[in-house]
Amino acid sequence: MSALLGSSLDYERTLSRLARLAVPALADLCAVDLLHDAASLRRVACAHVDPTREALVSEIGARLAVDPTAARGVAAVIRTRRPVLVTHATDADLRDAAQDADQLELLRQLGPTSWMVVPLVAHERVLGALTVAFTESARRYGPMDLAVATVVASHAAAVIEGARLYREAEAARRAAEAANRAKDEFLSTLSHELRNPLNAVYGWARLIERGQLSEAQTRRAVQIIVRNVDAQIRLVDDLLDMARIVNGRMRLVVRPVDLRDVIEDALEVVRHAAEAKGIRLQSVLEAPGLLVSGDAGRLQQVVWNLLDNAVKFTPKDGRVQVQLQRVRSHVEIVVSDSGRGIPIDELPFVFDRLRQGESGSTRDQGGLGIGLALVRHFVDLHGGSVYVESAGEGQGATFVVKLPLMLADLREQPIARRDGPALESASLAGARIVVVDDDPTAVELIKEVLAQAGGEVIECRSTDEAVREVARRRPDALVSDIEMPGQDGYSLIRKVRALSPEQGGETPAAALTAFGRPEDRIRSLQAGFNIHLTKPVDPAELTTIVASMIRRAG
Repeated sequence: MSALLGSSLDYERTLSRLARLAVPALADLCAVDLLHDAASLRRVACAHVDPTREALVSEIGARLAVDPTAARGVAAVIRTRRPVLVTHATDADLRDAAQDADQLELLRQLGPTSWMVVPLVAHERVLGALTVAFTESARRYGPMDLAVATVVASHAAAVIEGARLYREAEAARRAAEAANRAKDEFLSTLSHELRNPLNAVYGWARLIERGQLSEAQTRRAVQIIVRNVDAQIRLVDDLLDMARIVNGRMRLVVRPVDLRDVIEDALEVVRHAAEAKGIRLQSVLEAPGLLVSGDAGRLQQVVWNLLDNAVKFTPKDGRVQVQLQRVRSHVEIVVSDSGRGIPIDELPFVFDRLRQGESGSTRDQGGLGIGLALVRHFVDLHGGSVYVESAGEGQGATFVVKLPLMLADLREQPIARRDGPALESASLAGARIVVVDDDPTAVELIKEVLAQAGGEVIECRSTDEAVREVARRRPDALVSDIEMPGQDGYSLIRKVRALSPEQGGETPAAALTAFGRPEDRIRSLQAGFNIHLTKPVDPAELTTIVASMIRRAG
């Protein structure tokens, strides 16, 4: 029997074989019951010397339950972890062992005359109980039989626990392998999504460099470059947003928001992609005044992601529609399309992070699979809900966002409006600006941007050189990168702030860096910078901010 118990990790099959071996050598009846959860038991194996009565044994087991008040029987053994020996069973013993009247009737039909119930315990954990009984023969159990049953139960419990641990380890291994495959696939997709825009930027930039394009072609090339850079910026922003959500660091700038403005802005963002595929963009928007309390930028991101997704998966000459409507105390944004639709079995997983309907080199649509996950998180943060409907493949899809309407007494706050027209470059005529970056290309770009606005730029490639120039030239502003070899931008601004006002210690300073997390912004301001700008920055925005810093400094 020891060889049997140690022979398999399929413990249910092993326990069934154990029950068969116990009958008739040790008993007329053998049953094994395992804890299924905190409130129920499951009879995983049973055998009887008369096969026609095994169904009766199974039915008795099906009526077992965890009973904290039980004084006898299987439930009491599991609760107390103490074995029970009944040498000469009486009807009173049957009544004590039964958990209800129906089970008592079944026990009387079975007619046990002597039985033992032994707990299955492994590593101080109760797993269930082993029951053996005489129903046909005149044999009776005694203390020696109980000792043998206890040893058998101990071996059986060890097998069950070992098999359980093995299954858990196998499940963990499979989950880890799946996670590694998902990670590798995600990194491959990320590389693809980064390289595609880079390819367009690099190719068109080289053609411009060689002077091989006409004036009209050059304008078109620049438009393509800007569009692909914008795509990369959105990609990086999505990744950072997902990291903030996972780390619980996502923050909203909450104020009254007019959803009509949000939707119209998002429509403008996707209009070019829709027109390129001949897709009709339709909007049915109720009049302005449907206000919600939220972050205008994040809500626009929600609508843009839904519209971009609809355009991406809708074939040429298709249709994408967005509706804005009030439904009682909430407002609904409905984005529907005539696209490929979603298989029914995929609907529950549409908003899962890093999940896409297709993967690998054969997929015909781009993206990282995090856009819809961001939609769900942003909507949840606004106290709303989002769901998707689709009749199946080829039937299109409809996404519905529900957001609570703003309370009337909060509507006096300033309303977050759409962004205004593109900034015009401010004048920096007569301004002297120190620019610090160890990358010559970055310095050249910033110098050109500020010089075109009329500024005089002093180039520096290191922290020490910049501190000397600030003390010597007394510039009107300082623009510095953060990550530099040797001493970084934080060290630079601390050294500048240590100078006296006469030496330029109060020079307005902007950090211009690729570090864009909220904690990076806080660290820059705490170190002494007046403002934190994240690369890439719009040239007009950079000159406007520098001019504003100079004006505030008087």
